[in-house]
Amino acid sequence: MDNSLKIFINYYDILKKVFFLGFVSVTLLFCILNIKTIFADENTDKTIFIAFDSYTLNDEEDFRTSREVIYQIANYYSLKDDTSVMLQSYGTTNGNPIKINKENIKISIDDYLSNVNSESDNLISNHYLAISDGFTQIAENVNVSNSEFYLISPLNINIDESSETKLNNLSELYSTSEIKLNIMALPSSLVNNRDFFSQISQKTKGYFIDFGTNKAYTYFIKLFLNDPILFVDTNLDSKPLSNFINVPPTVNKLRIGIYREDIETKVSLINPDGNELIENSDYNFWELDKIIFLDINKPQSGTWTIITNGSTGKYEIYTDTSNPLELKTFGDKIYPVNSEILLEVGAYFENSLMNISDAELQVRVRDFKGTETIQIMNDIGQKGDKVAFDGIYSAILASMSEQSVVDLEYTLQWKNLTTPVKHNDQIKIEYYPELNVTSISNAAGKVNQDFIIAKFQTSVNSYPFLVGIDEIDLITDKSKNYLEYRLDPVKIKDTHKSYEFNIIASSSTKIKEEISLQIIMNTTYLDQDHQTPSVNISVQLDTNFLYIFGLRYYYWLIIILAILILAIFMVNYFRRANIYGFMIDVENNVIVDFSEIKRNPIEKMIHPKRISFKNIKQLPYNGGYFEFFENEVYINVIFIEGDPSIRINSVPVTDRELISDGQWIGSSGKQVRFNKNIPYMKI
Repeated sequence: MDNSLKIFINYYDILKKVFFLGFVSVTLLFCILNIKTIFADENTDKTIFIAFDSYTLNDEEDFRTSREVIYQIANYYSLKDDTSVMLQSYGTTNGNPIKINKENIKISIDDYLSNVNSESDNLISNHYLAISDGFTQIAENVNVSNSEFYLISPLNINIDESSETKLNNLSELYSTSEIKLNIMALPSSLVNNRDFFSQISQKTKGYFIDFGTNKAYTYFIKLFLNDPILFVDTNLDSKPLSNFINVPPTVNKLRIGIYREDIETKVSLINPDGNELIENSDYNFWELDKIIFLDINKPQSGTWTIITNGSTGKYEIYTDTSNPLELKTFGDKIYPVNSEILLEVGAYFENSLMNISDAELQVRVRDFKGTETIQIMNDIGQKGDKVAFDGIYSAILASMSEQSVVDLEYTLQWKNLTTPVKHNDQIKIEYYPELNVTSISNAAGKVNQDFIIAKFQTSVNSYPFLVGIDEIDLITDKSKNYLEYRLDPVKIKDTHKSYEFNIIASSSTKIKEEISLQIIMNTTYLDQDHQTPSVNISVQLDTNFLYIFGLRYYYWLIIILAILILAIFMVNYFRRANIYGFMIDVENNVIVDFSEIKRNPIEKMIHPKRISFKNIKQLPYNGGYFEFFENEVYINVIFIEGDPSIRINSVPVTDRELISDGQWIGSSGKQVRFNKNIPYMKI
């Protein structure tokens, strides 16, 4: 191989690599650009297709209404960057569609309509063809579900079975593709056709507006408002009308839709700076024959004024504001009877908590009696507010003593504006489970003995409420590990739960001190976790006592005393003596019956065989006693000053002497003697 051929081969390899790298680079660049185009299309793929029935040109009122409808639809949707508005006329055949120029909407529409030829009164518009062609145009988008179709027509059609079937099939196609089919029925529409097309639009979740009714424009304006609020609804007279709309600083979207029945009515919209709005200004504002519409992003806060001068006709104003500021409540919705009620509400701006420094938040409370109170909420860390300036406002309400439902209205109000942000809510006041301590007892005993120190019940509005032991918590001093506590439920048949409990305590060492514990019930009630306030219990526990054979010492003292008394009685029983005999005088009269003499029980116990002189009133002496034995009776004289002398057989007695043999005892001039039996019993 010669050198020239080798050089050519080397250059060929280099060129081949260069061309290959260039091809790859171009391919990658094309893919990147194509992907960007695809994603760009996905962001701008919404189509609003308006089908205008050329048969409308045959009726002046129908044409005026249809033009008003087209203007409103085009103006509204042209505000959206990702939306294109298509307009196409149709009759027996479809006209050429145009894309409405967003910069010159009115001119674009007027030019198109001026070139539409009217259909003969004898011909019928092909609604099926218009709806079908509209779907084809919309289907060119990557995502068709965001698009909508508007049919504006007097609905001149002879509905037979064939046409009904075809239109129903089309509505199914729209429905499965999630395209709304909206029907704008003009005033000259037939009643039967209105009903049929109303059903067609409903199948696609579209709207049907019947412009042959008085409320048609009201319903039509509401299509372009997310949350319409009727601000004015009146019949005009010769007096000018002024209305004021207060816009809070946090509103990011303001829409105002006005309907005037009389097109001669003059309406002026004035912003908070005092400037009147005009079409084609910096505001998205347009004025049609019967519709006046304003659509503003981030409107100027303050008072917007609407001045109306007219003499007749229906007049309505609708407002729609989008305020990213909203109020959300925190905390419980159900509160126990007679408990403190803490209300918390957060001010959220674009889903973030925010303290609104130039506004005031208040809550209007309407209780079960119909009484209303207003309370200012705070975000300064006081009166229940946990963290200052965190955007969560708090208020504490007084407790309520009855089961009820309480209506709440939270209002965030700016000082210089009358348009507040409101949020309605309700709370319930219910009887909740509670702990009721029925008894508390001090305890004393021995070590490791169980003592019932307290009893309690669980109830709801005085009715028993069954709970398990695991739902009751005893909070004790863990440092006193010598104390042990447990719950003893009162058993109820066929359940492991109870509503009566005993608290039992014991000590493993000798103590004499006050012990304390807390009881808390954690249970589920009304599908919510509920914890009762803690209940404190304090008792004296004394295990520092002397025990003998398992009994306290004072029990032994009682036992010993009882034994001693019993022993005395037994000894006395066996020592008891038979007191017998009589003291008789010289005439055998009974002076003393010893068996009837009353004696002191103690004296009787100590000296069962004695009768003291002082117990015998019939004898004149006191110092001494008579002593009785089985067959002998003695007198024992103990001299006491003042006693007369005592003689036996004329011999003074100073000691113990036997008298059972009938010796005469003399004293104070009287003589008596002892006789075992009554004298007349001797024969």
